[in-house]
Amino acid sequence: MRWHLTLTVVCLSVLAGCADARSHAELMADAAADMDAIEFERAMARYDSARAAAPDDAEAHRQYATLAGYFDLRAEAVLAWERALDLDPDDSAAWEAYVADLRWAGVYGTDRRYAEKILRIVPEALRRAPDRPVIYDEAQDAAEDLGQLEAYGAILAEVQAMRPGDQILRHAVDALRVARAEQEEGDRGLVVRDSIGAALDALAAEAEGDPAVAAPVLYRLAAGYDSHMPQREDDADRWLERLEAAPDRGVLADDLRYWDLTIDFEMAVRGYADSTVDVSALAAEGLKSRDLGRRSAWVIRNLTAVRERALASLAGDAPSGRTVTGAVTVAAEPPHTGLDPDVAEPLFHAAMDVVRWQSRAQFSALRSLLYFGIEPQAVLDAAIAIEDDLRAHSPGYLYPGLQGDERERSRRNAINSARILQARALTQLGEIEAAGERFVEVANESRGTRSLGEYGRHLLRTDRPEEALDAFVEAMAFGGSGLEPLAEEAAAAADLPPETVDERLAARRPAVEEEMERRELGRRIGREAPEFAIADQNGVEWQRSDLEGKIVVLKFWATWCGPCIEEFPHFVELLKTYEDDEDVVFLTVATAGSPREEVARQIEEGGFTFPVLFDEQGLALDYEILGYPTTFYLDRAGFIQFKREGFYESGYEEGVARRIDTLRTEADASASP
Repeated sequence: MRWHLTLTVVCLSVLAGCADARSHAELMADAAADMDAIEFERAMARYDSARAAAPDDAEAHRQYATLAGYFDLRAEAVLAWERALDLDPDDSAAWEAYVADLRWAGVYGTDRRYAEKILRIVPEALRRAPDRPVIYDEAQDAAEDLGQLEAYGAILAEVQAMRPGDQILRHAVDALRVARAEQEEGDRGLVVRDSIGAALDALAAEAEGDPAVAAPVLYRLAAGYDSHMPQREDDADRWLERLEAAPDRGVLADDLRYWDLTIDFEMAVRGYADSTVDVSALAAEGLKSRDLGRRSAWVIRNLTAVRERALASLAGDAPSGRTVTGAVTVAAEPPHTGLDPDVAEPLFHAAMDVVRWQSRAQFSALRSLLYFGIEPQAVLDAAIAIEDDLRAHSPGYLYPGLQGDERERSRRNAINSARILQARALTQLGEIEAAGERFVEVANESRGTRSLGEYGRHLLRTDRPEEALDAFVEAMAFGGSGLEPLAEEAAAAADLPPETVDERLAARRPAVEEEMERRELGRRIGREAPEFAIADQNGVEWQRSDLEGKIVVLKFWATWCGPCIEEFPHFVELLKTYEDDEDVVFLTVATAGSPREEVARQIEEGGFTFPVLFDEQGLALDYEILGYPTTFYLDRAGFIQFKREGFYESGYEEGVARRIDTLRTEADASASP
């Protein structure tokens, strides 16, 4: 099932009604003003009207495409970039964004045609925009998804024949050499990296004493040491500094600097860097990024930096807010005492910046304000606006990789999160009855860990401790962790012994787990499984159509995926359970990018004997996979009925058995006269 967002979700009615009455110049000016005011949705609608009014204005198409990409409307962005490039084919920035949006339109839409298109257009993209390293990165990723690194290599070879001295291209060729070598047997990847390191050292020796060395050479050195020789981090940093100072640097340092700043920031906030590192200064530099998506990420990181300072103001020298204790009762709202104004004000502005950027961190930002009781009316207003946007299917609020029913569930969950924020804000404003109504609605409509936990707090706050205890126990049964202190406080408030919590949880958990299983078994996909014909590690070919008549458990995994490796021993136990069951087939697929040697090593070390198919055809795209491990359950007719993402140890074998038994029972029932 594929979904595509269309313009109908972003056009504002007030603009649509008066677009004809406004000139193209006025629309462009107003849209630019909206951009400055961080009113991106309105700006996108105006740019859309402007490009309709003047179809030959490349700038209107560029700006619309930029915002469509920012809101993850990648398919829409692709079309707009194509029009912009028709009008201005030498716009290198447009080529870079076009290829990036093609890549993510394919990933989010799980449609291999976008990746295939990248390989078709990349020769022209590299001819028109030779100074854009991101094009190489996205093209290699697309080729890897499709299992077509060899075809991509042929493209690079043709380009290199025309531009033998192009240092940016040489770096891309090196990256491809490493990717292909790591899929081969033996230590080929290490050999290739050593060879690249020797070439970089020779190039560095030539450039060392040359103050006028060209930026592409500096880029190859900085990027080469950084990506291929992580043990030479100092060399990578030294050449990046020179690249940043080069007068002809263009955009060559942008990508490297962004990731450098990001790593420095994450290391600092996690306490792994020198205590003198100024995370606020790092955030301020990151906010200068010219890319909207990256600036948005730094808006979130800036909030992290401000929040850390706020927590430190209460926790003394503690490096993390995790050591900050809350109020005497967990039911308190706000749960923590207020901050000094000189700390609270920056936190408020940083949080509201996140909200203005329509980031997916909005809920976390607003919760930060409620934690300290900062401006609850502003939080209430923002949460109501978010709920309205979610109900109107406005862009920017949903993870774009979700399809069909999963996407709708995500939207409903986000609406519930917004309503919980509203209820908490109402509580802080003293409107207890209105808050209670919202808590009850959410708890009844969406029974789960967060809704029940928050409802339990409200019940405890309003002197109904035994009801609160039951709500907390129910939340724990749904898998909520860290709720024991809340339940114990409720039990104490109800004059019940502490062991009451465990007793009630033990009594309630089986019914809740059964309810959760029913929910999942009721979520059917009903899509015909894409065909495949792939050999396993022993050379045995498996074809999907040959498996019709059997129930198939098909697991996609990757060598670099920790949960995948953790799951394998449990997977082996399932194989033992079903080894004499001719109705059930278990298969695993190692995703493209998992080197065969590493697959073999992990399988050998684990003593695993299950079939491993090597995805060298882009099968993960056809099966709409966005994370690993992902397991599909195919019925006897070859239709995908269940999809399970991630690995959850509790109840693993039982859960797999239920799905298999459900499909078996349904097949037997349909076959009965």
